[in-house]
Amino acid sequence: MSNTLFMAGLGGRIFNCTLRALANQGKLSQLVGVSASGPKNLVEIAEKIEHDSTHRFFPLDVYSRGIEPGENRGEGHIGFLVFVDEGSVLSKRPSEFTHEIPVFAQGDPARLPLTELGIDVAIDSTGKFLTREKAQLFLQAGAKKVIMSAPAKDDTPLVIYGINDDADPGLDIVSRASCTTTCAAPIVKALGDVFGMPKNIFLNTTHAVTNSQLSLDGNASKFANGFGCMDNIVVTDTGATKSLQRIFPQIENTFGISCRVPVTDGSILSLVMEFDEPKTGEKITRENVLAALVAFEREHPLNLRVSHRKAMVSTYVIGRGIGSIVAPGQIEVLGNNVHVVAGYDNEYGYAFLLALSALNAPLPQ
Repeated sequence: MSNTLFMAGLGGRIFNCTLRALANQGKLSQLVGVSASGPKNLVEIAEKIEHDSTHRFFPLDVYSRGIEPGENRGEGHIGFLVFVDEGSVLSKRPSEFTHEIPVFAQGDPARLPLTELGIDVAIDSTGKFLTREKAQLFLQAGAKKVIMSAPAKDDTPLVIYGINDDADPGLDIVSRASCTTTCAAPIVKALGDVFGMPKNIFLNTTHAVTNSQLSLDGNASKFANGFGCMDNIVVTDTGATKSLQRIFPQIENTFGISCRVPVTDGSILSLVMEFDEPKTGEKITRENVLAALVAFEREHPLNLRVSHRKAMVSTYVIGRGIGSIVAPGQIEVLGNNVHVVAGYDNEYGYAFLLALSALNAPLPQ
């Protein structure tokens, strides 16, 4: 049986995409509560979930309703999001699927009624609770486990579904790292299993804009993010460099940048890996690199996909629930240096694996 879920961060990009992923996986009924940091107009929230500018229509009809007498689920409960079969609302036909999720306007996770809701796993998609000290507020409220949907800012273990699941034997708090790490890690592991782990890595992600950037020039928490996102290619750092070394400690050095470009979704990774000369086994050739990626794909089809298309174009990956999609025509080998180009939906691809990890995560005993 899948875990029961709670998700904080109502209306955010990762929240909405994870909701969509659960619906597409047929597991939306496992989500039994959500929260926002404060009061929200649920009519508008439902409309934005159902009609997403980037990912288009939600696979179900979405609307909201208020609280009837006797339905109050606890402090901060402001109403319900209701999901029914697509088309059933307008056609007024009986729905075969109906799921109502209570919504809480509560910025303090410790005050959420997670015990009463029977929550196994709380997903924090707000990006505000990225240390153990902060995340354990969900545990205090009654969740058995917390999953951060961004790289932790402390030593909380980073666990990527299908890549290093053994790092989580049943921990109470874990981080799902980042979308870029989720793209790079399968490639590193696939080649590391065959040629030995690379000693040095340089990565450059050409990344879609995010809500951390401003639409027009202004003041932002990061200087570069204060330049209008639709007028600039913005070069900034990427947390994937540190995350890869934490997941694969055999790597000596990892360097990288993120170039934010004016598209709403779909990112492309350029990954350069320097290997030692293999003492035994396969030599590092383009053919052997491609063979290693294809072999890994067979065992981990949601983590890595070798495209039938030779070159990578960002719109090709939008809406794909896969961590990393490699362009076979853009693999290069020079001595012991390997260059791989891969695309990833930095919203939905990441959220799809986040949903799977939350549903299947081992709980503390």
